[in-house]
Amino acid sequence: MFGNCFVPISLEILSCPTGFAPITRYTATLIPSRKPRVQRPCMKFRFLLWMLGLLMARASRNNPAFQQQLAGKDLTFQLQTADGKVARHFVVNDQRIRSASGTVAEPAFAIVFRDAAFGFDTLQAKNKQLAFMKGIQDKDIQIKGNPALVIWFQGLVKYLKPRKKTA
Repeated sequence: MFGNCFVPISLEILSCPTGFAPITRYTATLIPSRKPRVQRPCMKFRFLLWMLGLLMARASRNNPAFQQQLAGKDLTFQLQTADGKVARHFVVNDQRIRSASGTVAEPAFAIVFRDAAFGFDTLQAKNKQLAFMKGIQDKDIQIKGNPALVIWFQGLVKYLKPRKKTA
């Protein structure tokens, strides 16, 4: 409820004039130790891109249908913000995917989001196709490179559904 607060406690021991045990009184005050936490959309977007890379790398090792989609592909693509502060590139080679932070000089395609908050919201939308197309129409998303590969990438994402728990 109070977050990170510093709580100084003072202790007073009062003597009792009647000779009985002394009376002890404790007081505590709450002093906020720092400003309230601010939402950081760039950290959320950066984490989402990292997690996307982790899930794709795992699927490229364990999912035969995903591996089949990677067959014959040897390319690098990236997702980033327009200002370039948040960027991650993904390397497809030998039916495997690995990712690293930052940009590359010549990606096969790049998806550039207006800002980190918009990128996070688009990738987390219930209807990703609609959110993506609306972003392109509103010029909040730019496609650089081969648009056919972007459609291929969107097809890859459907293989990254979370596993259903068995009861």
